[in-house]
Amino acid sequence: MMANIRVKNKTNLVCANRNASVLEYYTSSLIHDKRSPMIKAMKHKGISDIIAVLLLLAITVAGAVLVSAFFQGNNIFRPDASNPGTQSASVKIIGYDTRDGDDLSGIADLDNALGAPIPYLRTNSTTPNNLPTDAPEGNEFIVLNVRNQGINKVVLQSVEINGVEHSWDQNTANDELILTSYPDDGKFSIISSSITGPFIQSPTNELQRNGEARLVIKLSSDITPSIELTQPIRTRIITDLLDPSAIIISSGGAR
Repeated sequence: MMANIRVKNKTNLVCANRNASVLEYYTSSLIHDKRSPMIKAMKHKGISDIIAVLLLLAITVAGAVLVSAFFQGNNIFRPDASNPGTQSASVKIIGYDTRDGDDLSGIADLDNALGAPIPYLRTNSTTPNNLPTDAPEGNEFIVLNVRNQGINKVVLQSVEINGVEHSWDQNTANDELILTSYPDDGKFSIISSSITGPFIQSPTNELQRNGEARLVIKLSSDITPSIELTQPIRTRIITDLLDPSAIIISSGGAR
């Protein structure tokens, strides 16, 4: 009898040879009928699943790259990393000496004259460029310890003290900080953070990555009145990067 069965297509052949059930027959017919709407829907669903998986993989990879770049300080998070002026400020004040006394920041002969009867940091002398202990007396000094916590070197353009900018004194470059060589009124010089001398003033106003230095500032005559001790001093380091917020330190102290 099996030999007399006329096989019209592959589906019927499967059914005839295997003595398949009705369910198996229709299932086989459905699978082999590529024009079936159900088969088309299944194909489309399969393609959608593949696209979804690929999108998830792409999102995962992109997220990993962004997280890695963030922790490595990559320029991808800066709108214009080629322009230093768009990078965030990185110079921090980590210490200071604003005493009205001798050996500021441990530097011999870097002295302020004790004001009387009320101690103060003199900023309005008639001979501002003189040393504070000379006669006639000159404007006094403060020292700021700074650190560059950024990933690039910075240019220390000026130091703002109580709203008055103090620029870098180029005339101090490569000179030892002694009684005959120090910054002029309203200016600053840069020396090493080392506590041992000689204290050679920096030939440049650049601060390298992870670098530390001390800024020796001769207070400007434009700061009026003179700064009484225990009074706040508003300081701000201005660089070629974005300027940071002002830091308040106390006059008459050291840290």
